[in-house]
Amino acid sequence: MTIQDLQQLYAATPQVAALTEIMQDRSIRTVLLDGLVASAAPLLFGALQTKMPTTMLFIMQDADEAGYFYHDLHQMLGDEGVLFFPSSFRKAVKYAHRDPANEILRTEVLTRLSAMQSGGTGAEHVMVVTCPEALAEKVVSKKKMDTRMVLLETDKDYDTLALTATLREYGFREVDYVYEPGQYALRGCILDVFSYNSEYPYRIDFFDDTIDSIRTFEVDTQLSKETKSKVEVVPELAAMQDDKVSVLSFFDSERSVLVTKDLNYVREVIDRTYEEGFTRQAVMEQLEGLPEQQRKERMQQLQRE
Repeated sequence: MTIQDLQQLYAATPQVAALTEIMQDRSIRTVLLDGLVASAAPLLFGALQTKMPTTMLFIMQDADEAGYFYHDLHQMLGDEGVLFFPSSFRKAVKYAHRDPANEILRTEVLTRLSAMQSGGTGAEHVMVVTCPEALAEKVVSKKKMDTRMVLLETDKDYDTLALTATLREYGFREVDYVYEPGQYALRGCILDVFSYNSEYPYRIDFFDDTIDSIRTFEVDTQLSKETKSKVEVVPELAAMQDDKVSVLSFFDSERSVLVTKDLNYVREVIDRTYEEGFTRQAVMEQLEGLPEQQRKERMQQLQRE
């Protein structure tokens, strides 16, 4: 028996039918579920998604629990149906050690949610799994993000000189071969660019000024993985210090569902995380031991806030 078989069994239960009926009643704002242990919760919500597709935000108690919950949902719904929104930092926020892989995951979530609000391509509903520490970090606003994205589509014309100039303006660095986010390489009619919202870089083939094909590829082998008709190239959002908002602003409050075990606990962790890592005093403490250039950049950030 596969996990998809279990999902279908859960979908046929009277409990899921009752929960579906309750959630369709917009006058009911809060629902308490009891008796869900281990993987029963992700199975329940995975089954619910087949009956009533809805955008959901799951706030777990910590990063480990969020990881297990995401894994179970991912087995049922795949990449298009569920996303993981981690903290930007490798350890606790107060140590200020950012994790590039987590930055990519966060940017992917923001890009997908922004596209859904704008009526873009892709799934109309998505499940996002996160933890309080990740929610404590503010993100760039949708308005600001939309002005810093580059949309590329096959069979459309682009001036490669203007395109690369835009990439440089947005903070991308030109290299011989891309190997990490924030880089691009132009070789004849081929443009490789590593966006911050993709696990793999994009290879864009031009025929004159027209994009002939767009593919993702492996950095190590240079082999193509997936063909795409449209992609959004996104710069490093963490570097944008102005116009910051809560990630909750990317969710439609009337059509999205928030799921958590203990909302008061989530608030406490967010408050504590913010105090430890994002207040002026915390940032000043982090300046100690930084190189002079990084110290100046952080000081400029403080002056803007």
